[in-house]
Amino acid sequence: MNPKEKIRALVSNFRPLNPEEVELIVEKTVVKNFKKGEILLREGQIPTKCYMVVEGCVREYLIKDGEEKSTAFYTESETFTPQSQQSKPSKHYWECIEDCVLTVSTKSYEEELLDILPRLELVFRQIAIDKINLAKAEWSEFISSSPEERYLNLQKTKPYLFDRVPHHQIASYLGMKPQSLSRIRKRISDTKNS
Repeated sequence: MNPKEKIRALVSNFRPLNPEEVELIVEKTVVKNFKKGEILLREGQIPTKCYMVVEGCVREYLIKDGEEKSTAFYTESETFTPQSQQSKPSKHYWECIEDCVLTVSTKSYEEELLDILPRLELVFRQIAIDKINLAKAEWSEFISSSPEERYLNLQKTKPYLFDRVPHHQIASYLGMKPQSLSRIRKRISDTKNS
């Protein structure tokens, strides 16, 4: 499936858009290829673009006390936008950890689409609400879980990350050192094998 067909399939899920509106969005969508290791956003830059992953994986991280802390991984059909819309410098980095195909949009692109399709405002609002609710649920789960429970939950909800993301980045995302993740994995493996 080519990128435009994948975008069509994703946008078709947005309600209440009709087929003509879906085609208009697909036609106007900007799609770009990025190489593994490319940085889309750096700490201190003013973010001006929003993205959706068509293919690949993007890592969001920040640097605290000289150490990278992974805060999110975005894969197929997931969107990622600046933390703040007030033109504030970013505290995060966005890095392609695989070769990626991404849609790229800007505020002017979104305004142009809204002029043509005012009903799109409802879609954007629903996507934002869904993302906020998901983030709240994930945060509640994270802070109320032990490191082992966090690992098991990630294995259950996003098992594909373990084949696509270096383990030290997953450990950081789970709030632990790589050695702790290795111990947890070994303990779980030993329990399954006994």
